Amino acid sequence: MFSFRPYFKGFKPAVLYRQLITVLVFNIPLIFIVLLQNMRSVDFTPLTWFYFTATVVGYYVLPLLVVISVAFLLFFPLKKLAIYPVGAVITIFVFFIIIDSLAYKITKIHIDLFWLEWILNDFQAFGLSPSTLRNIILLLLGLIAIEISFFRFARRIKKPRYLVWTVSLVTVLAFSASQVTHALAYEKNDIRITSLTPRFPVYFPTTSHKRAKKYGQHFSLGENESSNTASEHQGALKYPLANIECKLPPNQKPPNIVVIFLESWRFDMMNESVTPNIYKLSGKSSVFLNHFSSGNSTVAGTFGFFSGLNATYWAAVKANNSRIDNPILIDALKENNYTFGIFAKSHFKRHKIKDTIFRGIEVQESFAGGSIVERDRDMTRQVVSFIREQQGRQNPYMAFAFYKSNHHHYHYPSEDAIFLPAGDINLILADDDTDPTEYRNDYMNSTHYVDRLIGEIIQELESLGEMENTVIAISTDHSDELNDNRANYWGHGSNFTKYQTMVPLRLYE
Repeated sequence: MFSFRPYFKGFKPAVLYRQLITVLVFNIPLIFIVLLQNMRSVDFTPLTWFYFTATVVGYYVLPLLVVISVAFLLFFPLKKLAIYPVGAVITIFVFFIIIDSLAYKITKIHIDLFWLEWILNDFQAFGLSPSTLRNIILLLLGLIAIEISFFRFARRIKKPRYLVWTVSLVTVLAFSASQVTHALAYEKNDIRITSLTPRFPVYFPTTSHKRAKKYGQHFSLGENESSNTASEHQGALKYPLANIECKLPPNQKPPNIVVIFLESWRFDMMNESVTPNIYKLSGKSSVFLNHFSSGNSTVAGTFGFFSGLNATYWAAVKANNSRIDNPILIDALKENNYTFGIFAKSHFKRHKIKDTIFRGIEVQESFAGGSIVERDRDMTRQVVSFIREQQGRQNPYMAFAFYKSNHHHYHYPSEDAIFLPAGDINLILADDDTDPTEYRNDYMNSTHYVDRLIGEIIQELESLGEMENTVIAISTDHSDELNDNRANYWGHGSNFTKYQTMVPLRLYE
């Protein structure tokens, strides 16, 4: 009968495993120092140091511990050959964060899958000079030498008996502490914590609006306004570059502003049949025929529309929102004493759109009704009511309405089912050849319904005689792809073709 005993004679797996964990411990200061390079100009406080350290040990070291343990279990029957895959994992990881830190120092952008795909598929076009490539290779060789010395030293020293349990417990506690701290700080906009988020590579920290709101009162994060005050060097973004003033002549009344978003509105769906009310207004408006959203998602498109910044700045602005305050446009309206009526679909607060665009401004997200159709109808009533309330008041106003009915899954009442046949498609079973006709008609029906609601707002402005003193901007956050290229792309957030990014913009002034 076959026996493993001769194979393991003189071999002690527990001793080897402690040696591998010792090497990991030796790498913690190295990882700490490398990631600390990304924190240049950060004004560290005791809380910042705690969060940074807990993140390094918990978010970066804990996964390494798990990978090392799995690799050891897979390779330890090969005896000491298990050292090689574990050494390769540690070396590759440390090498990655070193290269990422150097790239972030130069570009303020972390290495992601886009970079890796570019290097693998078109290395020559990536533009690495021979000297740079040589330095990278030398850096890798130097790191390999360091790791070899770590393994040799770990083999010779006496390792604590409870080393594995201690490291496991510390990394788990550190991970928990860092993520709980971030969730609370994210909810309370504590810049001491949130400003570090875009500086960490491949970092996806925990956010929990519900739990942070429930338990946040037990912690002091964000309660002191001074804790949210940072120098202009604290964040990775300086916005705006200079102070901008927008003052009207003393006797000139500022115009009222109405901004309306139709969720997922396609550039080819602004026509007399799908959106008759907006189409009618277009005859008296500036029509932008080659307008693109700043992204293919709600956050990216809304952020770019109001800030004028590329969506790649979103993470930095979100992390530093208490210092940046609001986009220049919103700050200018505040300075000119505008009254705000912001009515938006759900998640504005949870996704921090409120805190990066309408900070300090009430956002109405609660609407009556048991369905999206009814809630959009009630939102229209609230917008109309807000406009009526502003009549006779001295201050100008800005109203913003963000409709949701034409977001997949598309919603509309029966009277708007004018494009037939219409119906949802099982996108799991869809492929390149799937006919989008029913899906497209479903989309057009929902857009027609939202246009009908927008028509009520336009009609109210006309009846009040406000059109002469009102600027109306009608657009969207992104578009929706309907298998237009027969490449099996549907909806948004998955592709950057014009069918997800090219959107209508109508400006009445």
